[in-house]
Amino acid sequence: MTATLTARRFETRVILIALGGIQFVNGIWATVGPRSFYDDFPLGVGGWVAALPEYNEHLMRDVGGLFLATGFVLLAAAVRLERRLVAISLIAYLLFAIPHAIFHYLNLEPYGTGDVIGNVVALAATVLLPLWVLWVLGRDEGPGGNPSAAGPGDGNARIAGVPESSRNPLTRLSYAISRRRFGAVMGPIKLYAHHPMVFVGYGVHELAVERAHRVPERIKHLASLRAGMLAGCEWCCDFGSALSRGMDVSEDDMREIPVYASAERFTDAEKLALDYATGMSRTPVDVTDELFDRLRAHFDEAQLVELTDIIALENYRARFNWAFGIEAQDFTEGGFCVRPEAAAA
Repeated sequence: MTATLTARRFETRVILIALGGIQFVNGIWATVGPRSFYDDFPLGVGGWVAALPEYNEHLMRDVGGLFLATGFVLLAAAVRLERRLVAISLIAYLLFAIPHAIFHYLNLEPYGTGDVIGNVVALAATVLLPLWVLWVLGRDEGPGGNPSAAGPGDGNARIAGVPESSRNPLTRLSYAISRRRFGAVMGPIKLYAHHPMVFVGYGVHELAVERAHRVPERIKHLASLRAGMLAGCEWCCDFGSALSRGMDVSEDDMREIPVYASAERFTDAEKLALDYATGMSRTPVDVTDELFDRLRAHFDEAQLVELTDIIALENYRARFNWAFGIEAQDFTEGGFCVRPEAAAA
């Protein structure tokens, strides 16, 4: 028999009913009156859907069916409150809600200030409320589900990661994705899993960076590797080196990053990005006006934001890993791995 939820039953039921009810009502609206949904959503305000893609009746009716399906499952979970059904319904909903929120957060230009605030708040609620319920499920694991027990792959981290045997559905899904993409659960993920809200916020940032393609992947990866080397992060160097082949960065390229300024294999734009990563990764930051002017000659404003973000993110990753003592995870076993600059020196 499937176990039922024992903690926060009332709050969980309210959230499931709210999410499911909104999905169900919107589903009926989009299915029965697709043109009205396109023009008038949200009721009394209108224009949120019409501000982006052109009207397509087929798409509107398909969206209506999606809303009806997810709404039905959420409402069924609210009635039954069975742990497995609640988890499945919320994960299915988040598979819609998270990409939906990311898309709208990256496309707020057509909206006025009031509509931007409404979008940001509403979309945040559609992601954070389900995540809170999943966190409740993880905390409500019962005997044998201690999320603080040590698990394999933690290395010498200063705190134990959440084990792969965890029953938290968000943790299990994240671990499964990591194993499928990289062959193992990444050490930092096991530590982030202790705090689902921070975990999801970090994950959304990583997803946005992965989906941003205004700067060539090779340039971004070279800059990221340089930042990881300067920050001295062994895990970052290990993982980044393993990703290099897919980013069009060869072993010879990696070997010459420490002497990139005199290397002939890097273009002017690549050397500028490496200079930028070097300056940003120093303490204090050392980015001169002259360097930034040279960058502006090669990259537009959006590209500069994307390049700056990936370098800053790699420094964030490195300092997070350093603080917790996360060591290399042998992603580059048998292959070449760049070394932290201090170690190389």
